[in-house]
Amino acid sequence: MGSKWDIGRKQLEDTFSSKKFLLIFGLFLLLSLGSVHIGVGEYEDEMERYESGDTGIGNQVPEPPSLVETFQLMVGFNLPLAAAILALLLSYNSISKEREEGTIELLLSYPVYRDEVINGKFLSGLFTVAIALLVAFIASSGYAVYRTGVAPNLTEVARIGYMWLGSVVYMAFFYGLGIFLSTVFRSSRRALITGMIILGIFLATPFIAGIASDYIYPYEDEPQPREEVEFVEGGATTEVETFPGETSDRTDRAAVRAERDRFVDQVSRFSPSTSYTNYMGIIIGNDYDTEFPPTLGESLEQSFGYIVFLFSQTMLVFAASYAVFMRQDL
Repeated sequence: MGSKWDIGRKQLEDTFSSKKFLLIFGLFLLLSLGSVHIGVGEYEDEMERYESGDTGIGNQVPEPPSLVETFQLMVGFNLPLAAAILALLLSYNSISKEREEGTIELLLSYPVYRDEVINGKFLSGLFTVAIALLVAFIASSGYAVYRTGVAPNLTEVARIGYMWLGSVVYMAFFYGLGIFLSTVFRSSRRALITGMIILGIFLATPFIAGIASDYIYPYEDEPQPREEVEFVEGGATTEVETFPGETSDRTDRAAVRAERDRFVDQVSRFSPSTSYTNYMGIIIGNDYDTEFPPTLGESLEQSFGYIVFLFSQTMLVFAASYAVFMRQDL
């Protein structure tokens, strides 16, 4: 076997035997189960409304809820935050710890190339996050089936599988980001703090973009009224409020709002967290504007761009850490 596999195996042994990993993974698993527990409660409420024939708003017959909807809170809040933190905590000291302990020089004194060090650490991290997510998804699915007494069909199993795949790519990005920061900073603490700040910026990107769009594309919310004096028969006068150009103002405001939405969407695409959230929302298949829920094929077609963009960002951050480490003076 190549040296990268030996380095990866050693990294896996250190990770799975670490009390820090077991503690963090335990908390991550509990958060996942707690999110699905809340989702199961909402699923049962939806099922009761469906079975009772409650048409709700608009007198529309409700669709039967899908078991996949129990993951909505998990993939909408828990995974974008907790999964990214877990990946950063596993990788922020990948290289800097070797420097601090003085083992990086010893490691490179063997017939091991630098690229094998980075490749081995990244591959081991990818395997670690994939296993952690697999356990979380299996445990959460089992809990949902146990609580509801409903077994998922093949389509729902496939959707859960694609949710797991997208989560692996998302965590791989932050694992690669942790390795990159670990190569840039010689201090593990600085690497971790910087990673958390970057994560916070990614999570807040849609809100920041929304605030920026208010200044870039300003408009008045309501047209300003204008008082006019109207003369009536008999010499009396009355004051009438008019809204000049009201129709054109509404059209202009609609166009500006469209520009704002387009700006926020384009800026948010640079955030892996936003791409991941959009991807997961489409894969779940409960957020749609059509009369009928989208099929699995339609969901995959609509979400393809998000997962490709997220994958390209993962490869970019890995390439950056690779380039920095290869040129760095150790």
